[in-house]
Amino acid sequence: MEELITALTEGNSGLIAVVPEIDGLEGAGVTTAATTACEDPRVRARFPGGIAWLTVGADPRQSLGDQLLERALEVSGGADPADWIEVLLTADELTAAPGDGLVVLDGVRSPHVSMLAMIVAHRASVLVTARTARGLPDSATVVRLPVRRWPLLDRLAAALKTRPAREPDLREPASRESAVHELLDAGLVRAELPDSVARLLELGAFATDRNIPTGLARLLWARTAELSPIESDLTLAGLSALGLLAEAPDREVLLVPDVVRGYLRAALGRDGLRRVNRALVEAIDRGADGEASHEDIAYVLARLPGHLRQAGMNVAELVCDGGWIATKLQSFGVAAVEQDLELAATPLAQRLRRTLAQSALVLARTEHAAPAAPTAAATLAGRLFAVPATAREIAALLGGSGSPWLECLWAPPDLPPPALRRIMGARGEERYGVAISPGGDWLVTADEICTATLWNLDGTVRTVLTGHEDDVTCVAVAPDGEWLATGSDDGTVRLWSPDGAQRHVLEGHDDPVRHVVIAPDGSWLVSCAEDLIAWAPDGRLLWRAAAEDGPAPVITPDSGTLTHREHAWTRDGLPSATDTPPPPDPLAEVKAAEHFDRLGVTGVAFAPDRSWLASVSLDGSIRLWDAAPSLPAPDEHLRRRPLRAIAAVADGSGLVTAGGGPGLTLWDEEGSARHTLHEQVTFTAVASSDDGALLAATDDEGLLWLLDRHGDPLHRVRLRGPGRSVALAPDGSWLATAARDAVQFWRPDGQLIAETAMKEPGYLAMAPGGAWVAAGGESVLLLDPSGRRIAPVLTPSSLVTGLAVAPGGAWVAASSTNGAIRRWDRTGRLRDELEEQTAAVGLAAGPFGSWLATATEDAAVRVWDVRAGRCVAAIHLDAELTGCAWTPGGTRLYAVGQAGLYGFRLHLPR
Repeated sequence: MEELITALTEGNSGLIAVVPEIDGLEGAGVTTAATTACEDPRVRARFPGGIAWLTVGADPRQSLGDQLLERALEVSGGADPADWIEVLLTADELTAAPGDGLVVLDGVRSPHVSMLAMIVAHRASVLVTARTARGLPDSATVVRLPVRRWPLLDRLAAALKTRPAREPDLREPASRESAVHELLDAGLVRAELPDSVARLLELGAFATDRNIPTGLARLLWARTAELSPIESDLTLAGLSALGLLAEAPDREVLLVPDVVRGYLRAALGRDGLRRVNRALVEAIDRGADGEASHEDIAYVLARLPGHLRQAGMNVAELVCDGGWIATKLQSFGVAAVEQDLELAATPLAQRLRRTLAQSALVLARTEHAAPAAPTAAATLAGRLFAVPATAREIAALLGGSGSPWLECLWAPPDLPPPALRRIMGARGEERYGVAISPGGDWLVTADEICTATLWNLDGTVRTVLTGHEDDVTCVAVAPDGEWLATGSDDGTVRLWSPDGAQRHVLEGHDDPVRHVVIAPDGSWLVSCAEDLIAWAPDGRLLWRAAAEDGPAPVITPDSGTLTHREHAWTRDGLPSATDTPPPPDPLAEVKAAEHFDRLGVTGVAFAPDRSWLASVSLDGSIRLWDAAPSLPAPDEHLRRRPLRAIAAVADGSGLVTAGGGPGLTLWDEEGSARHTLHEQVTFTAVASSDDGALLAATDDEGLLWLLDRHGDPLHRVRLRGPGRSVALAPDGSWLATAARDAVQFWRPDGQLIAETAMKEPGYLAMAPGGAWVAAGGESVLLLDPSGRRIAPVLTPSSLVTGLAVAPGGAWVAASSTNGAIRRWDRTGRLRDELEEQTAAVGLAAGPFGSWLATATEDAAVRVWDVRAGRCVAAIHLDAELTGCAWTPGGTRLYAVGQAGLYGFRLHLPR
């Protein structure tokens, strides 16, 4: 005890763990030790900010993030929650000294402490009670509690007045389990409490990877034995007195030792489990008389489908419901929804599961500007166009939510192709190689951040390989799956076990390693840098040869010969005259994957049965594909193609888009292309007069095009450089262009009116009535048709990335590279500043000046209520955006980008 108190009171404290000296032993008294230490006056004096307790128990650590944050805030001197978010995002904050508060995480069962707990340890000290020290960081202070007897067994034996015939070997889990089960077999009968024992056994139906919510236990017993709340509490008190369970001091959950829970499930048997699960489902369906607790709701969301299945009831009806999917997605993420759908195993469930897996990274994105739940549901509805009935259910849910939301008018053009099985990983981390295990049940990727990652096929991480000192560039898996190799820019090759243990570090290259291959029989491997080195699996260098940069070397199927470019060597390193055909190019077999992976394929690997393959990209994502891909259905409306700029015709007659691909395209409001003009030209910007009679467009050759409503050229004039933006007066009487270092003003006959010098002009927005134009670059200028400034120079927070003027001309808004959106009135006075998550690449002012739409670098469209100064609706997409525009009526919003044309309807609560 003194060792624990010393660890808590001396030094900076930081992260401290108390664990039993017998690794993995539960019920060893670590909670008692922590409680006693926290009551010591010396410890209380050390932490004047207070001591906050969080019972973890069987609950997965990722489900407790909010509660951990609450506990940390209790002892952090009233710090703002935003400060903690800043800690999560700012690396240099991780070096801060712990504060004057202590957070206790009691009963951590996972061998790994969550990243959030380690971050909290830099703002408040953290005491962890756990069964093992495995997974703790090296910086943690570990106090090992001596174990002379087993407190759990002693407590049960004393309460039940019996002991096992033979004392267990505490270092053997099977022996411990056998002793407890023997004690319970005899002791529960001797206790002569048949009703309480029956209630205890029923708790065996609850999922073992979760704590048992106290409210659900009462609900179950009300169903099975008609117990009142008071009678349930008396039963809990009796069982607690026997040491069979405990009520958490800080949460409404029951803590049952794992060995006891295992006994309860076995004692119930298959028929008993089916009966109790049915009773629990029926009780949940009927509901409680009072309000359900947070613990009850979280458990039902997490585990109700499993209880339905064990009860032999209809799982699909629940898990395929749009409302259930949206709610669970928001609470637990895509993987949890997929697990539910796997339980159903119906055609609809399978279709939903694949659809969600295809858009997993979009659906996993967090939203901080707009309300999170409606954003997640709106995004989900947009990704489910292939399952329209479920999408309609989610839309109905949103319609009754009382929140604004954005509805997709048609299938977003960035929906994945049918050949894609799953997308996984994390965007923003470049990956350079991929290899699949011989069993096809896991894969490994080479990552830019000095690591390689082993992944399960559902997108969850098996383990991360750490040790390289520079980017990992290549990976290979041995044919028996028992080891793998990684190569790095640090010049080393490292051999690993699949559990993450490093076997050997192979040093011999003076340059970055570009390829590593393993012989088909696993007896040797070769790495390639500016030279070739052959190695034995035990790390011995076998031979070295000169090499030229090129594709990966190949070892023949008999493992006897290595070929690289036009050279060949035997296993022993001798030159070979074998005429070996060049290796097949895997990318030639996966044209569909290469076509759809817009950000650049860096590696491809086929599964052993060649029915599927994995690709990695410069954007950090990992995609699993059908090896015999089906191509997407033809796009009859031509919405799927790169677009750079968009303009809505004010009379409501449609849209005009430009850029990305050749030509200008005219669309109706339903997103159907009417026709494309001048397909031999790549346009960069476009604008329309209110009546659509005059179109103005700039191209990448530096020409300004003035066209009639049919697209026929009226005039073409030379600009100072490639046009970056164009703005046209509503009546078509004049226009402005931004190119190179000036804003130029023109008459509709193509005659130059004036020029105004400006640094980096890239964005223009016309005021209503055409009285002036706003120009954005390093600053924002308000200019009349003669090019004169009519207001002070406006200063954005950084380089302008988007510009909009309110329909009434009351304000002008500019977005910047740092994400800030500043809004000024007509005189140049700053009115407010909105904070986007990332830079907006397009702004559009809605009708009456009350709405502002943004298309952003993080592939989202958001709508802001400028009067309230807040974001009210958002939807996440899956491709780079370049612009947006409102229809004149303001109910429809359009966006363009790398994937094509998007259409949305803004729904407002009635």
